[in-house]
Amino acid sequence: MSAYTPPLLFTTQTKERPGAGHASGISLVSEFVLGSTISSVNALSAATEANSFAFCAGPAVILAEVSPQLELVQRLFSAKPDTLLSQATLSCYNPATPTKATGNRGCTTSLSQDEPASGSPLLASTDHHADSPGRVTSAHRSRSLTTVALNPSGKLLAVGEIGHRPRILVFSTTPNAYTDKPLACLTEHTFGVRALAFSHDSRWLCSLGDLHDGGLFLWSINPKTGALRLNSSNRCTTADTITWMGANVVSVGTRHVKIWRLEQPYSPSKGRRGLDNLGDGSTASPVPKTFAGRNCLLGLLKDATFTCVTSISADRAILGTQDGAICLLDDANRTQRLYQVSRKAYGITCMAVDHSSGTVWLGGKGVEPEALPLDVFLTAEDASAVPRARQALDERGEHKRGDSFRELAICCVDKLLVAVDSSRFMHIYNVGFRSQNIPTLSAAQELPAHESPILGVVILPEPNKAGSDFLTYTGRGHVFHWLWNGTCTSRFHVRLEHPLALALEESNELRVIRATSVNSMLLAGDKAGLLRSLSASGEAQAVVKAHEGEIYDIVLTQSDQNNSFAASCGRDKIIQIFLLSKDSCLIQQSLLNEHTGPIRKLEFADRGSILLSMSPGRTIVIHKRIQKSEASIAYISAKVISLKATPLAMALLPAMTPSLLVSSTDRRIRKISIAEGHVTHTVKTTEYSHSVFSVISRLSVGTLSQQLTSLSVVAGFSSADRSIRLYDIDTGSLLAIEHGQTAVSDLALGRTLGSNGETIDKIVTTGLDGTIMIWSISALSRRSGCKNDAGSGSHDDDPSRTSSPAALRPLRRVLSKTQIAQYQKSLEEQEEDAPTSSSNLSPSRLRRKTSKKLQTVRAPQAPAGACFHRSKIKPVSPPPSPRTSLPSRSRRSSLDERHRGLAGRRNIDTTTKQLHDTLRDYRKQLTTSKESLGLDTLHSLQRELDVTLKAVSQKMRPSDPNEGTGSEIFDDRLARMIDDRLALRFKSEDQANSTEDRWDTDPLSPKSTRDPTL
Repeated sequence: MSAYTPPLLFTTQTKERPGAGHASGISLVSEFVLGSTISSVNALSAATEANSFAFCAGPAVILAEVSPQLELVQRLFSAKPDTLLSQATLSCYNPATPTKATGNRGCTTSLSQDEPASGSPLLASTDHHADSPGRVTSAHRSRSLTTVALNPSGKLLAVGEIGHRPRILVFSTTPNAYTDKPLACLTEHTFGVRALAFSHDSRWLCSLGDLHDGGLFLWSINPKTGALRLNSSNRCTTADTITWMGANVVSVGTRHVKIWRLEQPYSPSKGRRGLDNLGDGSTASPVPKTFAGRNCLLGLLKDATFTCVTSISADRAILGTQDGAICLLDDANRTQRLYQVSRKAYGITCMAVDHSSGTVWLGGKGVEPEALPLDVFLTAEDASAVPRARQALDERGEHKRGDSFRELAICCVDKLLVAVDSSRFMHIYNVGFRSQNIPTLSAAQELPAHESPILGVVILPEPNKAGSDFLTYTGRGHVFHWLWNGTCTSRFHVRLEHPLALALEESNELRVIRATSVNSMLLAGDKAGLLRSLSASGEAQAVVKAHEGEIYDIVLTQSDQNNSFAASCGRDKIIQIFLLSKDSCLIQQSLLNEHTGPIRKLEFADRGSILLSMSPGRTIVIHKRIQKSEASIAYISAKVISLKATPLAMALLPAMTPSLLVSSTDRRIRKISIAEGHVTHTVKTTEYSHSVFSVISRLSVGTLSQQLTSLSVVAGFSSADRSIRLYDIDTGSLLAIEHGQTAVSDLALGRTLGSNGETIDKIVTTGLDGTIMIWSISALSRRSGCKNDAGSGSHDDDPSRTSSPAALRPLRRVLSKTQIAQYQKSLEEQEEDAPTSSSNLSPSRLRRKTSKKLQTVRAPQAPAGACFHRSKIKPVSPPPSPRTSLPSRSRRSSLDERHRGLAGRRNIDTTTKQLHDTLRDYRKQLTTSKESLGLDTLHSLQRELDVTLKAVSQKMRPSDPNEGTGSEIFDDRLARMIDDRLALRFKSEDQANSTEDRWDTDPLSPKSTRDPTL
């Protein structure tokens, strides 16, 4: 464990862009990027005149400016992947109509500004063409940046992307310029951009493609309009880096040193017409000239691999090789002579020149940066001076480091030296001098970073012994503690054993870490199934074998001040529950066979009384805690929720009634009621007005501060378009969307206090590229009179689309089958509670047709005003038919009565269960609430409860002894049925009347409801 108290203040400076947020007024602003993705000398660049340097960090580039008070002011530049190109012209190497194979390759463009930025070195203002061949569709994702270049004045910043059909983006670094809207976008390369370099007069930009691209392009820049035009090009497949030496370009690589020359100098008067026509789409771009070059004779260095090059004058440059050779390239009078000046015992990987101190800094494998005098290279006039230079350089010593240490890139800024090593740590040194003008280095600041993919982030409870806000961890066991301002407070390494269960070629990896509030303890699970309890400093306190395979998740809940419960799940389909104390970790229960597949996610709800488990087998199991005593606690499976798609992530909502949010592979987020056990709401993860849906891979739930109207939001990221999203939980609407790392591994919502005491909501995202991004959630302040962003490809910035009702989607609220069943149940209860009358006993029935024989039979007429009872006035029955059996009708009526009785008993049982659950919830809320209630309300509630209790007590009493039992009633019923069967055999005249008498006197048969006219 080591602590950092850097003397240099690392602050940030951001600028809001127009139309960045949605109509909700919420926006995501990136504040800090911790770590970098520097892998070569091309990913770090410095501007000596502006005292600033820039480096690559995933899909963004960080510009750090050094103030006179030695403060590093950080600015983040990143363009959206759907940025539209407003000044696209036809490609120089493609036909007039781009095909699907070529796409938008080869567009030379310059983006227009919606309003002039004062002090901007490059300005362009043209109309936007929707059918521009340089349009980037939403299918493009955020890509990592491989190279960065600053012009000498520091006003222009160029970055290059990786992958197929990359872009070269040129930004303006003036204070009023937008950080997410480039001035120009160049798409001539096909397979990645390897290196970029500005000329010393900022009129030229040279770009080198990747090995599979093999393109070397020279772009001319018009400083008045900001337009870029492809001037010349050539093929170069063996070069690794480039630099400007006067008016020429030098490229070096594997057995390669070549000087590319400009045949004709740039003339503004001759090129004005071509530059003015650039981007209007009507005039085709002229065919570029050939970028002529000449190889240098390598001599004894014919097998050398040149790794770096830097110019020291208009006709001289210093080169370094992989085997430690230091070479001088002399191009005086176009001679192109290459000499070996000295040789080091280590391989040279990078170098930088500090003209103010006359020093050349070298970086290599296993050593710290070493200083060489610059005058040795400047005064060497011919080959005879080379031996003297070699003797002077060999006397310099170096400070050795480990064999795994390697400097990736270095640069000089003011009196500081910035160096990035193989562990991606950025070291900032103060350069001083001792006797004999020998430069020395003293550590001024160290910016730590992860060198391997980051697997997760954990928000730490406050207060904690580490004194940090959150921590991040990697699979190799490296854990870093961070503050919200980007300062690393401490770090430690978790030692991972290699168990026998893993193969020899496999290595054990750290998979998950969770923080407890008990003594600031950490729980860590690895690939071998070992569960470790760690102290705040990373010391192992206890190790248990929890699972047979990899541990996927760990959750914790606080039971009291000294104890807490922890649950872990893994690949072996088992849930382990532990009781944690200050110095022990005891297993309480193992849940087996709860899921058919591996268990990916766990959540505790209702203060640990409910445990939720999620499996890719489309199931979520709800476990309830049963406690017989303080020492006897168990979790029992209570309910299983089946989903229609595979769940990916779930998060618990902070509400009085526990609910769950689940994202699945069908591009939906479902809200599940834990008490009811079914889905209550479903939201499609779509963008504002687009029909593009994305799968949400991670979820984090929180509530925004009072300054943002206390919104309950859920944050997540999509691996499809690599975006960070913020949704409103109540309405399901998308509040904000931004593009962060190229591959996000985890995210978390947090909160901190600002300088004025206000609450600031934060989001932390970690990436597999080793970077950490800290976002702030703020209310969007739109400027009045701001035009539409022509460089943005999102349709939400168009006011015609957001304000016109015709452009909105139709409103729909479709009821589910469960909701319809509940409404039907309520309708049946209303019908049963309604007063019984002849008009609403049953719906109207169709009148039965009578036969001709029955038409002559008339029912006896009753006198007016008489009151009839069905037992006294009997309708005349027709003669029996051989197809009709009166006992069968009686049996059907009895079955109907039985079904009605079952339905009524089922309704009263359901109502009783619902009342029981409601009273239990009300009792819990009444005991925990501190609000006062009125005496009248309490008295009326007590009276109602007493009456209900008396009714329940009467229901629980035994039945009347005089009433027959079930067996006696069944025997009586059977005897009557036998009598009816025997009566059918007799063909007497009184058969119909006797049958009707038995029907009316039967106490078990329903009374006749037939029409007397029949």
